[in-house]
Amino acid sequence: MSTTRSVYAIFAVGAVAVLTLAACGASGPKAGTPEALYVDLGCAKCHGENREGQRSGPPLVKIIDHWDEASLLEYLKSPKTFIQSNPRLSYLDEQYPIAMPAYGATDEEQLRKLAEFILNS
Repeated sequence: MSTTRSVYAIFAVGAVAVLTLAACGASGPKAGTPEALYVDLGCAKCHGENREGQRSGPPLVKIIDHWDEASLLEYLKSPKTFIQSNPRLSYLDEQYPIAMPAYGATDEEQLRKLAEFILNS
């Protein structure tokens, strides 16, 4: 391979790497934000990037009509227990194929940030 071709190949590989990194860095929420927590805890996988809901999880928009921070925190820590005591949630739970995971081991301050983010969306 000639020196010129080697330089072009190195340039092409570098350009692809830079473009890939730029695309990856621009697509996600800023680290440490409630939006990033929503993605990092896997909420977006079932409830959608914009909380619009999907076949695997209900929408999380305008839920303040049915939730407050204390009840949402309790639910996030132990969904199964909370669902068993709430007929409305029992019905909703049956509509989706994936069970809500428990976040009881997650830092409570992070859960509060997440709950506030979801409630105020």
